[in-house]
Amino acid sequence: MKMHVTKAPAVSMACHCNGCQKLTSGQHSLSLLLPADGFEVIEAAPVAGGLHAEKQQMFCTHCKNWLFTRIPGLPFVTFPPGVLEDAGWALPIIETMTREPLPYATTGAEFRYDVFPAPEDYGPAMAAFAEHGARPPAP
Repeated sequence: MKMHVTKAPAVSMACHCNGCQKLTSGQHSLSLLLPADGFEVIEAAPVAGGLHAEKQQMFCTHCKNWLFTRIPGLPFVTFPPGVLEDAGWALPIIETMTREPLPYATTGAEFRYDVFPAPEDYGPAMAAFAEHGARPPAP
């Protein structure tokens, strides 16, 4: 499965909800919030899977990995940087669902929310990410 990203992420985040823990078999999910018009699948067609909830987790039909999530009504997709060749730079600036973390799960994120933030609450985090958020190394 090949994907093409043409726009920079708006923000990086870690979600500690129980669903993300189950989806990733880990302490949280790590995601980049990408503009939907700056992301496309260019080879093969992903299938919906995972939690089968309102948010659509899309998976590779070949390797069954989680590739991205569509959020109905929003102009973004969430993209797990773990599918990149080098994801070590992708530090979260936001943590969500901090009321459900595993006891040892910490990320040092600048913005922390007990639940999912309201859409208007993303503005300050997006501004901070644009100013000093993690970026991939220059080629």
